[in-house]
Formats: sequence, structure tokens, C-alpha cells
Amino acid sequence: MKNPTTERPTAPETEAPVAEVTPPAPPRVRTIERQGDRSEPYTHRLPQIRGGVCEFCGIIDNNIPSQHQYKLCPHYRNIGQVHCSYCDGSKDPDEVISMSAMNVAEHPDKPDQLVVWCDRYECSRKHEARFRRN
Repeated sequence: MKNPTTERPTAPETEAPVAEVTPPAPPRVRTIERQGDRSEPYTHRLPQIRGGVCEFCGIIDNNIPSQHQYKLCPHYRNIGQVHCSYCDGSKDPDEVISMSAMNVAEHPDKPDQLVVWCDRYECSRKHEARFRRN
């Protein structure tokens, strides 16, 4: 026997509307404010020349002395003789190249020029002072 008080009539079946799924919002790009007492321009750096050898390419031809290996790599192939921009003219560029690591970067103001400086303290200090802004 059925008890009428405990039985409920079933609800008519209805189709619920399909909700459109919206993609999540992209994350906001936030930047950091920079305040400081000095600023310096940002430039593209090329691989170092360490003892005449490109740090990325290494030794390319075993028959050529190491102070000239950088001339064979694709990074410096059409540049010619590299010399420090800050060493005095009395120093032999090949000797400076063979004894130190040469840093190479694009000039921040002149797009087709490169700035080269050796790893000596005086040359690095002159380079930083030259391009310091503010």
C-alpha cells in the first residue's frame, strides 16, 4: 500500500539552457616603476672574445693562431680588426686581444657601430662612465 503523504509527484522534465563558456581573462601585464640615482642605456651584447677566440664558436681552424680565430666566426666575420676603444694607441691590438677578454656591444646611440672594451679595470671604468646617464 502506498502512503500518499510520503510520495511526491515528479517534476516534469525540462531542458536547462546551455550556458556559454567564456574563456578566462588574460592576465594583466604589470610593469615596475624604476626610480634610481643613475640609469644606463640598454644595448645588445655580442659574445666575448677571449684570447682571440669567440666564446660561442671556439676554435674554428687549427692552422690559424688563436688571437685571429674570432675573424673566422660568423659573429665577427665582416668586422675586421677588433681593438679596445679605451686603450691608448701605443698598445698592440693583437697583444691586448691575446691577453684579455674583449667585451663587444652595440653603440646605444649609433646603430651601426660597435663599442669594444677589454677587461682591464681602467677600460671598464671608462666605459661605464661614458654611458652613464643622469
